[in-house]
Amino acid sequence: MKNQYKSSWIIPFILVTFLIAFLSMRKLSDPDIGSHLKAGKWIVQNKAIPEKDTFTYTVNSHDYTDMNWLFQVFVFSIYKIIGYNGLSILGMFSMLGLLVLLLIRNQRKKVPLHISCFVFLFGFLIMETRISLRPEMFTFLFLTLFLIILDDYYYHRRNHLFLLPVIMLFWCNMHGLFILGFALAGAYFVSLMIRDKKIEKSFLLWMIMAVMVCFVNPYFTKVITFPLELFTRFDPNNIFHEHIKELKSFFDLDRFLFKDILFMIFLAFTFICAILTWKKRVFHDFFLLVVFAYLAFVSVRNIALFAIVGMPILCFSLVDISAFIREKVNAVWLKRNLRIFRISGVILMILLPLALIARIIAGSYYADNHEYTKTGIGLDSRQLPEKAAGYLLQNGLNWRIINGISLGGWLSWRLPQPVFIDGRLEVVREDLYQELTESWKLGLADLADKYQADLIIYNYVKYFPWTVQLLGMPDWRLIYIDGLTVIFARTNYSKNLQEIDIDSLFRLYNIPCNLDESSVRRILETEPHASFRAFMEGFWENQDFQSDDLLNLGSFFLQFKNYPVAEKFLLENLRRTDGRNKFIYYALSDIYSAKGDLEKASICYRQILRFDQGNIVATNGLRKFYEEQKRIIQPGMEDPQDQEAKQKFNNANEQYKKGDIPGAMRLYDEAIRLSPDYFKAYNNRGIVKAAALKNFKEAIEDFSRAIQINPDYADAYLGRGTSKLELNDIAGACQDWQKAMTLGNRQAAMLIQRYCPGKK
Repeated sequence: MKNQYKSSWIIPFILVTFLIAFLSMRKLSDPDIGSHLKAGKWIVQNKAIPEKDTFTYTVNSHDYTDMNWLFQVFVFSIYKIIGYNGLSILGMFSMLGLLVLLLIRNQRKKVPLHISCFVFLFGFLIMETRISLRPEMFTFLFLTLFLIILDDYYYHRRNHLFLLPVIMLFWCNMHGLFILGFALAGAYFVSLMIRDKKIEKSFLLWMIMAVMVCFVNPYFTKVITFPLELFTRFDPNNIFHEHIKELKSFFDLDRFLFKDILFMIFLAFTFICAILTWKKRVFHDFFLLVVFAYLAFVSVRNIALFAIVGMPILCFSLVDISAFIREKVNAVWLKRNLRIFRISGVILMILLPLALIARIIAGSYYADNHEYTKTGIGLDSRQLPEKAAGYLLQNGLNWRIINGISLGGWLSWRLPQPVFIDGRLEVVREDLYQELTESWKLGLADLADKYQADLIIYNYVKYFPWTVQLLGMPDWRLIYIDGLTVIFARTNYSKNLQEIDIDSLFRLYNIPCNLDESSVRRILETEPHASFRAFMEGFWENQDFQSDDLLNLGSFFLQFKNYPVAEKFLLENLRRTDGRNKFIYYALSDIYSAKGDLEKASICYRQILRFDQGNIVATNGLRKFYEEQKRIIQPGMEDPQDQEAKQKFNNANEQYKKGDIPGAMRLYDEAIRLSPDYFKAYNNRGIVKAAALKNFKEAIEDFSRAIQINPDYADAYLGRGTSKLELNDIAGACQDWQKAMTLGNRQAAMLIQRYCPGKK
């Protein structure tokens, strides 16, 4: 066995190790790390374990069973010594420690190094999304340690069972999944009974000791029952399961990405190999595969657990299959071709890790999987609201806040005031989260008033319904925005704060303020790179993460009806990404349609057709522009009365932004009187009736009139569907959103996913 570490496979294994190191050396981007640091600091300062929640002002009467308290003290101590960089390094060394433990387990079973190389490469790619500094990482380590000790006893009669209670003592005070240790020990106990046809009393004794030691914790018996309560999140009817991606079933994913397909291949291959070698496998092998496969399908967050359990079993099975092949296949033929296979395998396992390392460092690996992970150490301020927290601290804004759930953990760590909600679901519970989701349906103003909040801070990409509502909330004003987060404050509290300086925002992101028409056309007409060329560039060109900020900012200002600013951000994103994102063209076509710039809108539609031939949105858009542009886009522009109607419409929009609801309604009425076919006036009047006046029935009438005039107007279907939802007409709402989505409205697609079961 030792000779293999001097063989040609040592170089591939070193490269696989480097790959895992780069895969796990990532900037901190999980907002829950803020909650853990906050709790660790509280425990150290108070020299006590929390029993009631102190991090929120909404649920501070709730019990706080802190299953992760030891982990939190540990990471806070690391932070105090080394800072955020140390936490990133800790995450990397945790994964390398897991690799070492898996290798030790394979070595005990005499697994050749080339098999370990292949299996570990794909296994760690599968669990990549769960590589983050969380208590779960210690579950990975403890689970593997458990299996090494159990293997030693079962296969080699090495009695290190006394270590099981020691491991469990730490495990039960660091993460709720310590109960998996009971399942592991129970499976091996049954295997021993089947093999030896008797009860192993020594093994049973240490099992009981491992269970009993779990009561050595700050919450005594509750620590045993509490993890079972968390399994309610896997209920399909649970609101957390419905909205939080990591809790979703594998089969409920919107689409399968590379890592998901890789997981299915890995799972199928592992089961096939185990079945082919079933005579060599024992009860606990199949038990662990079935149980952890079930957990992986129930919730995607458990896929990493299956990879950790499955990698060694796959390795053991491949060893047995290799031995069978050597025994059955002609020895002369095998000897003649073995060298070719070995050389080919070595070359492959050198090139593959090198290629993956290049794409991981460049960021294209994560972009391909629609992840925002970034290689490096320290904070990723693009994914954590660090800049927004710094703005609040700098200006002494310690007012009560309403915040999105994904930002709560980091804000609780950085801000002096308690937050509205954070990601500790076991503390927050379903009722408060239900209130939060209800606020997406025109309930933000009521939520802010109920909790007497003076600040609203949220991720505007995820919580875009709040942006739409804030347009109609005149007592709130925008005071801060970056590529992730936006902050609104009550107007009467924020009079002394400066307005958002758009020019400084342009300078920050290097946005050209004045583009001539030829430059705009040149950007719009950029021919996107071929997909193969774009893929190849991902090996050496660093991912332009700032371009994502440009897209986010452009989307926000588009939602906020500030078309000139949105256009500049979106055009710059288009320029930097060489026109690769077709959704930019959708957004720009909306802007140019609203501005009446038919020529540029038609360019956007033609670009959409480059990506998607026969796209109904682009096809209908071009048809409207070339066949009926005078009637639909600029109704009656030759008629002075229609010109006046358009002016009234624009003035009405301005009054609505200022919060003058009666003034806006009066001007919309006048615009419709002057131009009875002005469908946009009907639509916007419907928005005011729904959002500001809560008159959903009359709003539906206006939206329906807009649809009657222009059957391809997506915004009207969206508004009518939302109004129907408020009247509990779910079927009607879903039908309208489906039509809006068909016409290219992305917001409708998200509403369908949230409120329309069975529809995508």
